[in-house]
Amino acid sequence: MNFLTKGCFNRSLSGVLYVLEIITFSILGLLFVFASLSDGSSDPGHITGNITVFQKKLFGKLKKKKDMSGVLVYITGFKSEVPGEVPDLVQKGRNFYPEILPIVVGQKVRFPNQDDIYHNVFSISRIKSFDLGQYKRTEPPKTVLFEKPGLVSVFCNIHPQMIAYVVILENKAYAMTDKNGTFQIQDVPSGAYTINAWLPNAERATKQVLIKPGENSVIDLEVSEIIKMEPHKRKDGSTYPEVGRNIYED
Repeated sequence: MNFLTKGCFNRSLSGVLYVLEIITFSILGLLFVFASLSDGSSDPGHITGNITVFQKKLFGKLKKKKDMSGVLVYITGFKSEVPGEVPDLVQKGRNFYPEILPIVVGQKVRFPNQDDIYHNVFSISRIKSFDLGQYKRTEPPKTVLFEKPGLVSVFCNIHPQMIAYVVILENKAYAMTDKNGTFQIQDVPSGAYTINAWLPNAERATKQVLIKPGENSVIDLEVSEIIKMEPHKRKDGSTYPEVGRNIYED
């Protein structure tokens, strides 16, 4: 899968997110079709490394971040079976957790609401569009099946600050960085692949990697948070109500 800076186009999604989804996952779709470079007959290898994250400061200068957690690192070039588990994208405290949820093509995602107020989860992504309607903590969580590789931006129709990203990958070879930027991906089939590092407001960084049977490959990458994220709109293309005028809170 090839990535992620960020489809029929809909006004509810900002132009920036639209461009991110198109560029990022056009390549991803091609990789999914032509994947499977490994013959699967050799012992798997491993990848460890470090992702350095830079952020734009005053006058456009880039400075290394202190906390480099939350970068998605993933391998493209082979397919794996669909995991049986159904991960949760939780609505809690008027936010989504986790912000970035990597899954494999064919997996379902559950959307539990752990708040006592209504949420209305939706996406108008070209990869997967859905509208889960309004429900509270007391109601059963709803589930969505993701059948295509790509990036799906997820929002709440009531609370504009709620933004998450479901990243549908071709295999399970992915990891999230810790606060030091380190990551580890175990059991990668031997072969030649592309390793990718991505954040929502950063351009995707890539590097070629050769996985040898039973060996560990060390890969370091850099990503820079330089993309301005524009406010998105509601599912019908309208703007969100002003703070204090939300009619859905009760």
